[in-house]
Amino acid sequence: MLDLKKEIESMNERLNLESITEIEYFPRYLEIEAYDGCNFDCIMCPLGKSIYKGGGAISLELFDKIVLEISKYKDWINLVCLSRNGEPLINKNIHIMVKKLKDAGIKRVNFSTNASALTEKKSRQLIEAGLDEIRFSIDGYTKQTFELVRKGGNFDKVIENCINFIKIRNQLKSKTQIQVRYVEQKANTHEVEDWKNFWLEKLEKTDVVASKKMHSWGNKLDNFEGEIDDKLKKPCISPFSTLEILYDGTVPLCGCDYKPTVVLGNIKNSSLIDIWNSEKFKKIRNHHISGNRNKIEICVGCEIWDSRVKSIYYKKS
Repeated sequence: MLDLKKEIESMNERLNLESITEIEYFPRYLEIEAYDGCNFDCIMCPLGKSIYKGGGAISLELFDKIVLEISKYKDWINLVCLSRNGEPLINKNIHIMVKKLKDAGIKRVNFSTNASALTEKKSRQLIEAGLDEIRFSIDGYTKQTFELVRKGGNFDKVIENCINFIKIRNQLKSKTQIQVRYVEQKANTHEVEDWKNFWLEKLEKTDVVASKKMHSWGNKLDNFEGEIDDKLKKPCISPFSTLEILYDGTVPLCGCDYKPTVVLGNIKNSSLIDIWNSEKFKKIRNHHISGNRNKIEICVGCEIWDSRVKSIYYKKS
């Protein structure tokens, strides 16, 4: 039987809160979409280049508006991520965005990338801008498997780019953490062990090598290999922790709401704090905290941020 009080206490612990009402101050996490669109067509993602017609890069003018507001909450915010639906490295200003955030006092800045556009020049720019963490999504150990899963990708180029970034990071004696991540699915499960050993050998002990099962993208992924629990009532932590901002200023419900289907506002005509504490957002949180999350279609059965559905972290032996 679901113990909502216990679930709320668990969220408080995860977010370092005394009370869940403290979240009204400001989100702990923000995801800002640097680029809307992708050059890959991955089989476990509904946003590939053949499906999702990207809108381009977020403007620096809009980005500056975001930075100005979040700088007021720099001591509260745990992380700002510069990736959401698209490939952030396609945005030629990504290193400038990183530096603006770090200059504003944001403690941790990161993004996920397919590394296809990670040139040596861009690597140096990002490291020198103060990037705290970069996440490489590499879902195969062999060229055949990688290019089957990450359609449109060039395995040899991606691996070369990642290895070069590691070398440059080490040469510059930077503290930028590197994460290499793997989405396990039928097409690549047989290569996890070799993949794990390869990257553990290349990286430092302070870096991260991890794998995780594919998720359903809010019940929207046609080829999802898991099972949807449509009776799930446990509140999701995302509405209490994270604010998503798309390239055009739109604020959707969460990271899985890629269309989006639930629009909470737009930062072009609202502040982040007003959207965060809007009646619409509060209603969504109330649904979750009262065990009624299934009243929200995109939340039905979604477990992407459930602490029970954890990544597997690998360490050097």
